[in-house]
Amino acid sequence: MKKKIWILIVAVTVLLAVLFVPIPKGSLDDGGTRDYIALTYRIVDWNRISADGVYEKTRIYFGSDRKKSIDELWKMEAVNSENKFNATVLEIKDNTVLVEPIAYEPEALSANKIMFSVSDLEPIEVSEGSVVQITYKGGIMESYPAKINAVSWQISYDLRHLEYKDSWLNKSAAVQRNNNCFSDIRITKIYSNCFFATTVIPRPYEIKLNGNLGDEWCVGDQIICTYENVYFDELNLRYEADFKDVRSSDFKLDPNAAYKPVIYLYPEKETQVSVDLTLDGKLTCTYPAYNNGWTVTAAPDGTLTDAKGQTYNYLYWEGETYVQYDLSKGFCVKGEDTAEFLEDSLSKLGLNRKEANEFIVYWLPLMEQNEYNIISFQTDIYTDAAQLEVNPAPDTLIRVFMAWQASETAVDLPEQELTSPERNGFTVVEWGGTEIS
Repeated sequence: MKKKIWILIVAVTVLLAVLFVPIPKGSLDDGGTRDYIALTYRIVDWNRISADGVYEKTRIYFGSDRKKSIDELWKMEAVNSENKFNATVLEIKDNTVLVEPIAYEPEALSANKIMFSVSDLEPIEVSEGSVVQITYKGGIMESYPAKINAVSWQISYDLRHLEYKDSWLNKSAAVQRNNNCFSDIRITKIYSNCFFATTVIPRPYEIKLNGNLGDEWCVGDQIICTYENVYFDELNLRYEADFKDVRSSDFKLDPNAAYKPVIYLYPEKETQVSVDLTLDGKLTCTYPAYNNGWTVTAAPDGTLTDAKGQTYNYLYWEGETYVQYDLSKGFCVKGEDTAEFLEDSLSKLGLNRKEANEFIVYWLPLMEQNEYNIISFQTDIYTDAAQLEVNPAPDTLIRVFMAWQASETAVDLPEQELTSPERNGFTVVEWGGTEIS
């Protein structure tokens, strides 16, 4: 009797092993994909090299899919996979866009013209001749023009197929500077003969570095350059230099620093205005120079003129403080939704379109690639630590200061109510922010 029971147990074990334990079929010559099969299912550990990179996924197939060839299964995967490419816009008609893939893109080997619908995509400011980055699902349909299922698109700043030919500096006003004016920078745009960058520690100027940047570097990369032949255009806040070499940078912003607070002055008529800042900490950078305060002549449109006749759009300062910012209330925003969130929030906080645009252009590159951003607009904590005294006293004072922190997961927190006083009379507006580590 016992012998029969053991025989039965062994038989059931063997049967279960045959049904449920996958047997490796070997590694495929496509980059290393491994195939495992059992009687009831199949596992494919995809590691397939394609023109768009390496596709790495582990999939389990049941039923009729289990019996399909590896090429048939790959076609199924390709339908759900996402690809990206850069292209020049040739034509925009109704809700359809016709583009030409950039020559170095794999898609250019499949078609010289590709069409897609934008009816379900977020609108962007684009025109014929613009370079865009398109994300699409599945393959390229064999038609003329070819067609794709686009799921998103955005303006592309990887323009290394083009040569930059425009004038960058005001040559008559630019002055030569030494070769250590800036250190850690972030790439914002790439051309064949130069690239553009901003400093990782926020500064109120842009940088053009002449020379061919290697293919290993991309827009958004944080780097350190050595460079020479440096010129600075103070009127337009622009640097230009010839770069010698580039290496990666791992510098991180100081969590105790208040970055790029800028102050706008809008009197009802041209007025001499003095501004004093009392900071719980120390100033690390100001422009124009803060000499126990700023004194400028302000015009109703916001243009500021100093005693030397130099004009400015705003007063800029940066400083290190001892403040502990409060993130107990605020918002948790997906990185990809940050621009839309800021547009809506800054409007509620009283910034006009120009001010909000300058705020977003400054902070968005640091935030939109994160999974989530925890955002809290500081009130008394900030204004008590950075006290402003303006003479003559403004009728309306709007101060917006954003503390934010990157997060890999969504966080639930009480939402802030965002309000602003109505702009009346002499109006002073300030915005700034800090990243919390």
